[in-house]
Amino acid sequence: MRGLLGRRRLPPPLPLFPTAKRATQPAMSRILAKINRFLPASRLLRLLLLLAVLSLIPPVFFHFRLRRFHRMREMKCGWIANPPMVCAHGGDSTNAFPNSMEAFQMALDSRVDCIEVDVSRSSDGVLFALHDR
Repeated sequence: MRGLLGRRRLPPPLPLFPTAKRATQPAMSRILAKINRFLPASRLLRLLLLLAVLSLIPPVFFHFRLRRFHRMREMKCGWIANPPMVCAHGGDSTNAFPNSMEAFQMALDSRVDCIEVDVSRSSDGVLFALHDR
């Protein structure tokens, strides 16, 4: 007999080998019964719900994985948050002669923290920059 709203549900099949009555259901079947109450009846909607839940797993996984990666990096490389001071010895001596105005200007252009200058005084009292005496 068909109802006005759709197909009639069939009763569950009888077991081939009836067993004695159990006092309680196993825990897993009780959990599945509770979950089935909240799921939609349509197979298509169940599939869409399953795909939606599965699509949330990778972002959550990589979020926690990335947090762990950042913690490990901070432990190994603590200086990243507080970097060391960069001091140019004699200016940028790789691109210009050391202790020259060009080397000092190039070092300032490359945004170093400080420039170390070797200053000496001549016998007549004049200051000059020279690496070795």
